[in-house]
Formats: sequence, structure tokens, C-alpha cells
Amino acid sequence: MIIKLKSENKHFLDVLYKNPNTDQGLYLKELKNGIVVGNVISDNEYHCVFLDGKNSYLPEEGNQIDFQSYCSPLLALNIATEFFNHLYKENKSLNETVISWLEKTYGEVDTEKCTIEIPTFFMDSNWYKNERYLLSKYIDGISLQKKVGNNYELKIEGATVREAVQKFSLVALFTHFTNKYAVYTFIDDYFIQKHITMLTNILGIPYFVFYLFIKRIMRSPVQFEKFKPQLEAYFDNEIQFVFTDTHQSRKEFICSKINFDEPVLDFGCGELQYYKLLLKKGFTEEYLAYDEVDFKPIADKITAIENTDNLRWIESLEEIKGFEGQIILSEVIEHNSLEAAKAILIWIRDHTNFTQLYVTTPDKDFNVNYELTEEFRHDDHDFELSNAAFAELIDSIFSNPKSYYGVGDCVKGVYPTSAVIIQKK
Repeated sequence: MIIKLKSENKHFLDVLYKNPNTDQGLYLKELKNGIVVGNVISDNEYHCVFLDGKNSYLPEEGNQIDFQSYCSPLLALNIATEFFNHLYKENKSLNETVISWLEKTYGEVDTEKCTIEIPTFFMDSNWYKNERYLLSKYIDGISLQKKVGNNYELKIEGATVREAVQKFSLVALFTHFTNKYAVYTFIDDYFIQKHITMLTNILGIPYFVFYLFIKRIMRSPVQFEKFKPQLEAYFDNEIQFVFTDTHQSRKEFICSKINFDEPVLDFGCGELQYYKLLLKKGFTEEYLAYDEVDFKPIADKITAIENTDNLRWIESLEEIKGFEGQIILSEVIEHNSLEAAKAILIWIRDHTNFTQLYVTTPDKDFNVNYELTEEFRHDDHDFELSNAAFAELIDSIFSNPKSYYGVGDCVKGVYPTSAVIIQKK
């Protein structure tokens, strides 16, 4: 792998902390089974090259060709840490740090643009779609150009050397942890803190990048709670994060409200995610699963694997007329036309004796946080409602007592999921 850094800043090498007169500008360090070499090409260009000994970045031991040592995002992350770790400090602190031989601070000398290039960068996730890399949508100065297979040319632009290096490290971080073909990386609090510092150093990073950082990088609720205040402070506490992703937050919300002494009807059950979570929590009452798509093989498989006898697959609506108990209608209505969705709600109202009805749907007002304008959140949605429109729809059909909730992260008072619990009449 080779990483090329360039800047017209006359103090470029000083910011990198590299002396062109030391060993002819060469810096050599051991890295795993190989050597990483830093080379001063000129006053305005610096290269990092990794020369592997044997299988330093090889996820599969049976593969004799360790091509990952030429293009791995984890290698890029490791190289940046080896050579530029001093640039990962918090902005204010680094701005005030004096470069001793210049008798000037980083804030005084690191004032010009910098570019970083990797000719071959490996990515095999779904973060590259329609010839665009996901993070390019949210952070300026990031571009990937597809070459062959899963190899790309990566280019980073920053307003300063520090900004370019930090953007570069964040791209390497996210790419490594979203690649299917990746080696395991231990994530401790120091690692998390270092990259939170990079995130919060860069101005204008939107909510969704922080959401991805929490969901993809953080490994435990304890770790999340420790760093949550820093993440929210970046947005002046106008955002409140939760540890679980949007889908898991919905499941946790509904399952926390379920009465374990009553049967459940999962209307539009999909692949029975709610049943599996409730089963883990000790639910033993009868669980009826209905969906227009035939998920019966999945239901049968779960029953066999878990050795349970309370899951019952429902073939038709006739079988659930007169049902008494709790009904889950989660992320169902938006997969139908608005008129069809109303018909489903009216059918449940008129043909069941539910004790509690749990309904969730995406709040379209939250879509702006995903950089969506007119598009729906998912391609298979037929409509999406604002929280106010959702409440209006429910109120027009049900006169029952009910409680409305927002589920998931909260961004300026708006949640990704609108939810309602409707009580029996």
C-alpha cells in the first residue's frame, strides 16, 4: 500500500513532524509482520509505503496471497496512526501546541489545503452505490473511484493537513468495520475516544454519521453511555442518542410494553423478529403470526430450533376474527397504499377484541437527517406520514384511549419512528 499526502503549505513537513534532513527523509517502523516506510518526496509531498513480510492483513489463513496488505482499510488506519497520531488531538489543544523549532503553533502554520490519495483501497460493503460512496454524501472532500472488483482509488481533501488526516482516518475506520472481508479489531475506550475526537474536530458533520459511528463501532451499552455526552455536546445537546439502531429500538420499545400474561397477534409479522425477541425475554403465551407473504417455513424452523409450542402460523384473516389479546402492527401500514392501510386498521378495529394495539411507522419529518428530500426511507414504502399526520390517521379510526410515542434517537424533537399504543374500548 502507498499513501500520498500533498500540500502547498510551506510548513507542510513541519505539521507532519517530519524532518527532510533526517536519514534523507526516511522513517522506518515495524508494523505487524512488515515495515512501514515514510518518505519525504519534496517539501510539499510525503509518501507512506507498507512492505509486508508475511500475511499481516490476511483474514483467511488458507489464502497464500495476502492482497489485503496492498489495499486494506485497516492497514491504512494503522499507517495513519503510526505516522500522524500527533494530529489526532482535540482542535483547541492542537491549535495551541507550539512546534518548538518554528516557535509557532499548529494553529498558526496549518492553514492551507491538503490532499491524501490511496491508489488502491479495498471495500466490499454496500456503502458504495450508484457510483457514490455513502460518506461522500455527508462529509465534503471524500471521493472514491471504482477500479477493478472491490478496489477503489480514494482521494481526501481537507482545509488543513489535520482535517485531511482526520477525514482519512474516519474513512478507513468506517470502511474497515463495514467490510465483509475484514480481520477482527479490538475496540477499547482509547480507540473510541480517539475517533470521537476526530469526529468532533470536523465542523458540520451531520447526525447520520454519528448514528453510523454508534451503531457500527461501539460494542457495548456501557461504552456508549460513557461517551454519549461528548457526542450530544457536538450538537449543543439538541440531539439525544440511543444505543440501539432504529429497527432494534422499535423492537425494544414494543417488547418492553407487552403484557406477558396475554396472547399476541403479530399482524404483518415478517421474519418473526418480535417473536424471537419476546421468546428470549421469556414469553410463553400463544403467539399468532400473520403475513401476506408466506413465512411459514421460517416459523416452522424457529419452532424446531427453539423447541417451542406457542407459535402458530395464521393462513388467513378468517382465522383471527374475534381474536382477544395484544396486536403488533409494526412497520406494516407504509408498505400499502394509504387507503389499504386505513382498511387494515379498520379491519382490526371491527374484527378483533384487542386489549392493546401497537402501531409503528416511519416519521417522514425525520428523513431530512438521512439527507432524503422527496424519497421515501425505503423503496418498498408506498407512503410515509409526519408524526402529526400519523396521529390524525389513528384518531380518525380509533376513539379508544391511546398514547403516542417517539422511538429512537431524538433530533430537535423529532424521532425516526412514530408509535401509538391503543387501548381496548
